[in-house]
Amino acid sequence: MVDRVYDCGGVSVDVEQSSNPLVRSLVDRGQARPDRMHIGLDVDIGCAVIDRTGSPASRLFAVGPLTRGTFFEIEAIPDIRVQCAGLAARLLNA
Repeated sequence: MVDRVYDCGGVSVDVEQSSNPLVRSLVDRGQARPDRMHIGLDVDIGCAVIDRTGSPASRLFAVGPLTRGTFFEIEAIPDIRVQCAGLAARLLNA
């Protein structure tokens, strides 16, 4: 007999089913694609959004929970702050 079942799969947010019009538009137009786990957008190590064909964007970036498919633990403000600082440094050096 089982008293409880816990789903420890974490947050599941399929961007193809998102209610966010910007995210849906990017995916629908092929400018972005879901990550392999379908829990955010597919991004490269530098946070560039990867399009339908697998090419990273040169001017479209994502940070925070949308990048959890690549960075996984990116929910807390300190982690997001470090991610944003890295992206800012990359953009300033471009």
